[in-house]
Amino acid sequence: MKKLLLTIILAIPMMGYCGFMDWVQGYPEVKVKIEKALEQKYHGDKFEVWDLSYSDNLGGYNFKYKPINAEYDYTYKGSYLSKRDILSANSYMTTKVAYQWIDEFQPLVDKVSKNNLIFGSLDPQSPYQWRKMKKDPIDKALHDLYSSNPVDINKWIAEDHNAIAGSISIFIAIPRTAEGVYETLRLIEQVNNKLRSYNLYSYKLEVITYDIPKDFNIEKYYYKVFPSFKTSHGWWFEEGVQKYAWGYLQINSCTKISEFKKFCNTQYGVEDLSTRKRIVLGNTTADRIYNLNDIINDFYIVNDFGQPDKCDPILGCYGRWDTRSRANKELKNSKYYPQLEKIINNQK
Repeated sequence: MKKLLLTIILAIPMMGYCGFMDWVQGYPEVKVKIEKALEQKYHGDKFEVWDLSYSDNLGGYNFKYKPINAEYDYTYKGSYLSKRDILSANSYMTTKVAYQWIDEFQPLVDKVSKNNLIFGSLDPQSPYQWRKMKKDPIDKALHDLYSSNPVDINKWIAEDHNAIAGSISIFIAIPRTAEGVYETLRLIEQVNNKLRSYNLYSYKLEVITYDIPKDFNIEKYYYKVFPSFKTSHGWWFEEGVQKYAWGYLQINSCTKISEFKKFCNTQYGVEDLSTRKRIVLGNTTADRIYNLNDIINDFYIVNDFGQPDKCDPILGCYGRWDTRSRANKELKNSKYYPQLEKIINNQK
């Protein structure tokens, strides 16, 4: 307590009395400006702002904020450069877009199993050599998004699909059987077709299947453990759920378009041609899928929890969970494949 008082006493001459009082009171005038700026940015939505702190390095204020009476009760962080009157607080929009994007796929997933969890995102992407263009399409996409009221991702995608990248990760409880594999493959086909229909700049689809105990709810378990995650990748390394995983797929799309060249399917700048080709093939796996047999080639059966590829004693694990961190085998080489073949043939 004495050290705290000494620190405050020493800070008063440096800050000045008025600055000191603003600090003690939480910068009330700045707080009001930020609340009004947030309200304007988000077309009338009301926000609570707190925990303001001034940063010399930033030349402005860091703060926390949350929407009032919103359907999702999250706390976000932002910054405000008072001298330039610039507000940086985009996380709330990211959440609004993500929830609408997930809602596009939730009915498809629920038809297979209601015990699931979906992560999703939509993010603007720049073309290759965008500096040579009159205007970067990413600027238009962001302007269109933040100008819309209310936010409607289907209208946004229709207008700016060439500059938007999508991502969907599905964690779903499905029995570890040949029938379960078949249901998973059908789900992947339907979701991939829906993703393809948006004509996005690029997209990633990831599906992980779980054979879980009867009373284990994936979504409830996520919200129970996610406060302990030190990074957004913590879920992929959460042993309490990942130990039940048995199936894994990740595919990526990056189609060619006439409007401009994309980096994801050209990899210009990578000098080694074989490396460039390998990366491009990995970025376009979804573009070569036309039926269930194509999906089979990208689906893996996994065993043993394994270890993440990158961990830090303080920051935790920040690599992506994938089959390389676990014992795995291609679906075609698994015990499920002979029965799966029969099921597929009977459906023809």
